[in-house]
Amino acid sequence: MSTAAPVSREIPSLDATDVETFFRDYYATEQPVIFRGVTHADGGAEEVCRALCDKIAVDTSVTERLLWYDVRQEMIDDVCTTPPVVTQSMDPDTAFLRDNCVRVWFNSGGHTTPWHYDGHSLHVFNLQLKGKKRWTIVAPETPLPNMPFSKTCLFEDNSLDGKRVYEFDLNEGDMVFLPRYWFHHVHSVGELNVNVNWVLMPKQQPAPTKIAARESEILWLLQKTRFVMPSGVKWMLDNFAGAGEPALNTLTNDVSVGRGLSRVAKEVIRSPMVILAIPTLIRKAKTVMKGKKILSGLLQTSQAAQKAA
Repeated sequence: MSTAAPVSREIPSLDATDVETFFRDYYATEQPVIFRGVTHADGGAEEVCRALCDKIAVDTSVTERLLWYDVRQEMIDDVCTTPPVVTQSMDPDTAFLRDNCVRVWFNSGGHTTPWHYDGHSLHVFNLQLKGKKRWTIVAPETPLPNMPFSKTCLFEDNSLDGKRVYEFDLNEGDMVFLPRYWFHHVHSVGELNVNVNWVLMPKQQPAPTKIAARESEILWLLQKTRFVMPSGVKWMLDNFAGAGEPALNTLTNDVSVGRGLSRVAKEVIRSPMVILAIPTLIRKAKTVMKGKKILSGLLQTSQAAQKAA
């Protein structure tokens, strides 16, 4: 019996000013694309990193997340130019937006983001402002195995046989459009990497894939069992994609009771595999702790410098 080979191909590229083609061929169909050399930030990686950290240290609207900061658009306006495809995508008439719709990442060389797909049904524009990263992404219609009720993959060493895969480098000034539910694994090549992400949830049904169905069914379950959920889950539902119930309803309106109960069974059946995934969980915990240490160190340095001044 033969095994299907990985369907790995070159990711398409597009001029960031070609907004019409982007929306027709990539945004509407939820397919990834790279924009090469879309923007530039003056100074070296350390200089840009320090400038952003100095802003983050004094801005009370900033939210610190697991490995990044959620910030407002204004914070980066004097650091880099926002590409036209991003500006037109961040339209409140067509997308659910957060107040802090920009993510700022700082990663040192050797950092690896474990296999996962992003939550909140988010499209992501990921700009490599400084440094270089190596990406591998897998389409949501050929999914990788996930932890039960989680967006994190069970294993780090996944077979890509039979998957639709793109592998590419994101160089300084490049930006990738990563549609919702695409799995990704990212390795930091540059000594110091600074990334800016713009995130949004489209006000349209996702492309029909296995992961889109899975996410809708899990969200439906969380809504139906909200009364027994911990406060953190309730907060997530109330603030989903920056909109809460309207965004959730966009994704869950067509989920039936049968589909929801079937999802419970599918996730529970996978639970014993978590034992096999313990090495993955340990590596992920180490990655998170190392990343948090870097973030904290950068911010503390900026805070100390500002106090001294």
